[in-house]
Amino acid sequence: MKKKFHNWIAETKTKISRPDKYSGTITTISNHFKNSINKDVDLYELNNANEVLSLKEEYFSYNEFFEKNKTGNSMYSRSLDLYIEFLETNCQQFDSTEKEIDQIKNDKTLTVLEKESIILSRVGQGKYRTELIELWKGCAISKYEETRLLVASHIKPWKKSTNKEKIDKYNGLLLLPTFDKLFDLGFISFDNNGKIIISESLNNIEQLNIDTNIVINIKNENKTYLEYHRQEILKK
Repeated sequence: MKKKFHNWIAETKTKISRPDKYSGTITTISNHFKNSINKDVDLYELNNANEVLSLKEEYFSYNEFFEKNKTGNSMYSRSLDLYIEFLETNCQQFDSTEKEIDQIKNDKTLTVLEKESIILSRVGQGKYRTELIELWKGCAISKYEETRLLVASHIKPWKKSTNKEKIDKYNGLLLLPTFDKLFDLGFISFDNNGKIIISESLNNIEQLNIDTNIVINIKNENKTYLEYHRQEILKK
């Protein structure tokens, strides 16, 4: 969740130059709850905005943290407000993800290791992410190589894929967060030669650092998944 929050800030709050400061502050506040308030709270394990809002009120009811926030230029309150906004924006997605993961956990036809591998592929982690990094070496579009900032994204959506497709490295792209969102929402796709397809519904493309000349280095194994994406996801 921390990484998702960090990426969300980088993508949606472009005036914030150091998203890591805010995502790190949430961890700091969680530690304050555990070590100073004696309350076992990990904010990154919560996905309910109202619950975090309630904890925010409790946190600042303590004079120590109220004063820390004042002397720290409201860093604590700003971080919590951003996290609450993040949860409110993404709550529907989180609910859907939890249901999908529960289905995998309850699938008696899968081994424990298979379940773990499939679930990690849902959140872009584990062996699946490692394989995508090895396959693409960086962002498929920009070639940017700092993997901490790249998103392991499924071409054919995870919930529409078979268990085998869920963990197939060829059903994945490694992308910077903005490109990942554009691809996930169907504003861009790629033909079988890797040339970008830009939806006519996407405006001001030059501001997004995309143009019609972009070509990615796709593999033959990517083509079936990209065909699905063009037919089912790409906005016409």
